[in-house]
Amino acid sequence: MAKLAKRAPPKKLSTTIPADAESPAAFTQAPSSLSDFLADFSPTGVYLIHIDRHPQSEKRQIFILPLILNLLILALVLYRIYTGIHTYPDILAAILGHDSPARIDPKTASWALISTTLARRTVTFLFDYLLITLFLPWPVRFLSGPARWRWEIGFQRAEIIVRKSRDWSEALGRTWIRDDEETMKERVIPAITPLRLRKTGYLLIDADWDLDFAAMTRAHRDLKAGRIRLDDFETAVVVHGGGNKGWLIWRPEDVRGSSGQGANSSVELSPSERDRIVAFQEKLASMGKEDLFYRWVEIIQFESTQPGGFTPERQQRAMADTKKLFESRDVDFEKFWADVGGMQGVSI
Repeated sequence: MAKLAKRAPPKKLSTTIPADAESPAAFTQAPSSLSDFLADFSPTGVYLIHIDRHPQSEKRQIFILPLILNLLILALVLYRIYTGIHTYPDILAAILGHDSPARIDPKTASWALISTTLARRTVTFLFDYLLITLFLPWPVRFLSGPARWRWEIGFQRAEIIVRKSRDWSEALGRTWIRDDEETMKERVIPAITPLRLRKTGYLLIDADWDLDFAAMTRAHRDLKAGRIRLDDFETAVVVHGGGNKGWLIWRPEDVRGSSGQGANSSVELSPSERDRIVAFQEKLASMGKEDLFYRWVEIIQFESTQPGGFTPERQQRAMADTKKLFESRDVDFEKFWADVGGMQGVSI
């Protein structure tokens, strides 16, 4: 899915969670089978869970590239340590006034020797500093996260994926995530749409979400031991309710299945709706603006997964948001809409 436009930092919400507050309509109490597993989650985080059923061969191929890259970086660091193991002790000894191969007598050395030695050591210090501070953390994080995860679970046909919100969730504080439409529309809903989940779990890391490798490893360990069920990890959003409410869960398919909106609440599209969507995407692609199609999908997904379904009021709101989006990208919305025959009533 195309990346979303750059967003402003999330604002601090004032609607805190009272101890006696009712749970949001979309959220229900997390199943008791997940209680022990969720106990280690941060109460200020927002978590996304789903099951990655992509082919094992695809998962293996995607993992190979970062594995090779991180091994090369680690090899470079180890080689630099090997070649420079005597450099810094010799320089330190020279600074302390002891005999050392790195010592230069300024009284007898030429200015050319002094300047070239100073420049060479400056470049060496800078290179080593950047290597240690910028590059070394990559293989360290990789080995302690993705590599350990793959070492323990291997490449399975069905893998539990857990994503945790980045720093933006800390700024929200203890608030009802459902009350913040901007966050739900721009950060949460786009991350769990079927289009987004066409990517295997390792490719879902972005500016808003990171993979919780420790939680995923623990999930498969608990699954193997029979302490949790795989079905509990079907696509869902997990947040802490605050106070004694514990962990709450929202499954988008629960809302769609109970909305009572007939065809609009069904995940299956009719042939005519499917053709309209394909034509919609192809026309935007021909204009070089295919990313607008994915933004439109996110808008429809957000409105159609609200409690009550894709009502006429929500369809109108989706239309208004789409028009504003298109016009911000210099697309004549009225003409484009007429050319594709409109998309009213389509939920994805």
